[in-house]
Amino acid sequence: MTIGYTGAWQSKAGLLVQDTGTRGKPVTQSAKVKQMLNLVGNDPNALNIAEMDRQKLHKNVKGFDPENVSAKSLGNLSAFLRGRGLISEITAMTLLNAGDKFDRFGVPKDPDAKFNALEYFATQLDTIQTNNIKGDKYANGLIPEYKKAIYVLQNLKTYGMGNGRSVATPNDKGISAKA
Repeated sequence: MTIGYTGAWQSKAGLLVQDTGTRGKPVTQSAKVKQMLNLVGNDPNALNIAEMDRQKLHKNVKGFDPENVSAKSLGNLSAFLRGRGLISEITAMTLLNAGDKFDRFGVPKDPDAKFNALEYFATQLDTIQTNNIKGDKYANGLIPEYKKAIYVLQNLKTYGMGNGRSVATPNDKGISAKA
């Protein structure tokens, strides 16, 4: 007889249910989220790419995927970027607090679980704007920060997918001059 948890079980609402292992699968975006992301758009100046190249940070963000990231790794990345002076403290805190599974004290329940950070911020932004329409004036201050968090995530994905910008050096190959 075994006492305690066996296998991949987790507690949900006081019951034990089998964990289906959905942590590693990327989450698809709903139509509402895509619409919100289209409305937010892109801001290529949200991160100073030239400064990131100067600090040689490409290897640190290579392969970054905001659509399949854990709260823990996003928090570590936000602290790293803040420490390098690339994002503000408010943006770092916004990214650090991303995730949707918190206990009643605000501590993440499963910081290693993967989630779609772009979808999270788009959903939160939609909720904030809805509350703003209903008269929540506090939301006015949050809207720019959530947009900035989306811009930073988009720029990190773009920067991580590329080879990083390199400083162009003059190249005289193929040019011949006769004296």
